[in-house]
Order: sequence, then structure tokens, then C-alpha cells
Amino acid sequence: MSTTTLRVKTPPGFEIDGSPLAPDALAAMPLATLERFGLRAGGNTVAIGDLFDVSRSETGSNAGDPAPTLVIEGQCEWLLRIGAGMERGTLRVLGTAGDYAGAQMRGGTLEIEGDAGHFAACEMRGGRLSIAGNCGDFAAAARAGEMEGMTGGTLAIGGNAGERLADRMRRGLVTVGGNAGAFAASRLVAGTICVAGQVGEHYGYGMRRGTLVLAHAPAALPATFVAGGRGFDVFWALLVKSLSREASPFSRLAPDKLPRRYAGDVAVDGRGEILIVA
Repeated sequence: MSTTTLRVKTPPGFEIDGSPLAPDALAAMPLATLERFGLRAGGNTVAIGDLFDVSRSETGSNAGDPAPTLVIEGQCEWLLRIGAGMERGTLRVLGTAGDYAGAQMRGGTLEIEGDAGHFAACEMRGGRLSIAGNCGDFAAAARAGEMEGMTGGTLAIGGNAGERLADRMRRGLVTVGGNAGAFAASRLVAGTICVAGQVGEHYGYGMRRGTLVLAHAPAALPATFVAGGRGFDVFWALLVKSLSREASPFSRLAPDKLPRRYAGDVAVDGRGEILIVA
């Protein structure tokens, strides 16, 4: 197995597109070629070797080994689209990441030890993105002009999420260890969102289907949601089993203790649900 490490030299002072930094693509390059490889910065390119100290280690044999690993060390809020379109391998960011981390990600694992910017996991298709800190607005959501947000995979946020969390999300799992901003689960088509802290105003706005799980009772419920519902005990048991694998407050839920259920948004399809476990 190959592990490539990029250590930030000096932050460049401008934003750079980090989407070409895919673990498998970089593992196939000799180090000399990798250092000369250019990343887009507006209308210009900057060589990887001018931004990072590059090193590589090999462990085990090539046959049957797991996919390669890429480690980026340093504060990289200037590095946009880390892990965007990623399909396999493991990418670890030992610091912060910029906007669009894990955008349109299809597979593999992206781990960010610090904070991430706006649009993390936007239009994600598969794989797993873990953010230990906070993230900005529109996580797991759709970009402007697009109709679908996240359609697969798992987004785990250890801290707080910004506004419009999972806007237009269609499938997948999102867990938030802290709070979520205004319009969480807005225009949700399907999928599951779990928020351990508080949610901002207008949560569940335009929700068509899907599930929003809240660990704390909100100050007020949306007027377009109604209490009630039966026959979701099997779904709840399966969801609890799935969440038990997550390192979050939701990993300790009891399958036999049903939450309070509210259905809505009745102003649209009305087939979504808010489950309050407090």
C-alpha cells in the first residue's frame, strides 16, 4: 500500500483547486512528476512542489493491498474541492479544508480533522466524508441551479453545520454532533439527517419525504407538521442499528424506545417526518 504525504510549505494567499489530489491518481505518479504537476489557481497553475513538501512510503506488497492513501498536512482553507469526485482510496486532511470538500464524491473515504468550508459533500454520490470540526453552509446540498443534493454515501460532522444543511438531499445519511443552522433539511426529497444539537429556524421547510432525527426537542415545531404516525418500529430498529456504527450521540439509541413522530411538510407532499428522541 502506498501513502503519499503533502505538507504545506507556506499558504499561497489565494485559492487553488485541489480536486486533482486524488489518492489513486497521485500514487501512480513518480515523486518527481508529482512535484511538477500543476494545480489550477484562477487562470494560472501552481506546481504541487511549490506548495507542499512531498514524500511517500510503501508498506506491504502490491498484490491485494488496500487502495492508496493521501495525507495532506496543514491548514488548507485556501484549497478548494478537496476530494471532489473521489472514487476510491483514503484522503486525510490533518488540518482545515476549503469549500466544496467531497463535492460529487463517489467512493472512498475523506477525513478532515479540522473545519471545512461551504458546500461540503454537495451532490455527494457515495463514500464517506468525516469532518471533525464545523462546516459551512449548504453541506450535502445542491449547488445553485441544480435539482439534487446528496444522493448517496455518509457525511459525519463532529461540530456544527451552517445553514441549508442537506437542501434538496435525495438519499444518504448525514449526522451532526453539534447544531445546524436555519433551513436544515429544507426541500428534502429523501434520506436521513440526524442533528444532536439545536436546529435553526425554518427546519424541514418544503420537506417532501425523508427523515430528520433530532436529539433535542426544538423550541417550536413548524406549523406545517402534524403529530402522529404508527408502524415505523421496524424502520426505527433498522435506523438505530445503522447509527450504532457511527461515532456520534446517535450511536447509543434504543431500538425499543420509539421517538415522537411528526409528519410533513403538509404544504407539499407531506410524507417527510421529524423524529424527536429527547
